[in-house]
Amino acid sequence: MASSVRTRIQTAWRGAVTDRAATGVAPALTEGGRGQRIGWRWVVPRVAAGVLLVIAAWEWLQPQAPGSPVVGQDFAFYRDVAQRWLATGAYYLPDQLTGPHQLALMRDVLYPPTALYLFVPFLWLPAFLWWAIPLGLLAYAFWRWRPAAWTWPLLAFGLFWPRTQGMLLFGNTDMWAAAAVAGGFMWGWPAALVTVKPIFLPFALAGAPRRAWWVGWAVCALASLLFLPLWFDYLVTLRNAGIPWTYSLANVVLPLMPVVAWAGRRGIEAPA
Repeated sequence: MASSVRTRIQTAWRGAVTDRAATGVAPALTEGGRGQRIGWRWVVPRVAAGVLLVIAAWEWLQPQAPGSPVVGQDFAFYRDVAQRWLATGAYYLPDQLTGPHQLALMRDVLYPPTALYLFVPFLWLPAFLWWAIPLGLLAYAFWRWRPAAWTWPLLAFGLFWPRTQGMLLFGNTDMWAAAAVAGGFMWGWPAALVTVKPIFLPFALAGAPRRAWWVGWAVCALASLLFLPLWFDYLVTLRNAGIPWTYSLANVVLPLMPVVAWAGRRGIEAPA
């Protein structure tokens, strides 16, 4: 038995050496054992993604300059807004409603009333969940879709983008908007949660027009009715603030990341 196995191995080895001598080239590297030659289309996206991730990591490790925004400052602001609303019933500040004024960050509220459904629970929930829930959902979506290599540089650029790093560091609601986009593609109904950041409203089409997508929007509409008076205040606030439509344009990279990953999906829900 051992002699027979040894003979087969020797025969295979002689055949491989003969083929190599006849062609004058070494056997090609293969990708995943499928016999496909590894070329620049395999190497370039992986190298580009790796370089961008290294630079992004280097940026993350840089010490903050004195006076820089602190970690979690946006999250702390949302909790303060929720606490004030529960204590006084005031969501928008008086000067936001009386006339045009200069926008003051970390003071003026520019979120729709339905954002309270997100802010208020975190007066009692552990703070780490503010990051763990949306980032965990994004990680699950990317694992589920297993995006193709051509998306890797784009996704790495999303992490490299300075505004994305700031949104993650400070705990901005952009994380939740991006998670809502990913959830919309997977299940439909979470797409309605993009309304927490109206500037990203076009991304709410993720998952349309499945039945669950319509159900999500129906529930969102009913939930909005409970804050009907505040919606009028919200419109007045936006008018008085005079915010240009480009105000949050640089933030669009983060919610674009699940769109790119979904477009290049190869795992579950991969296009036929």
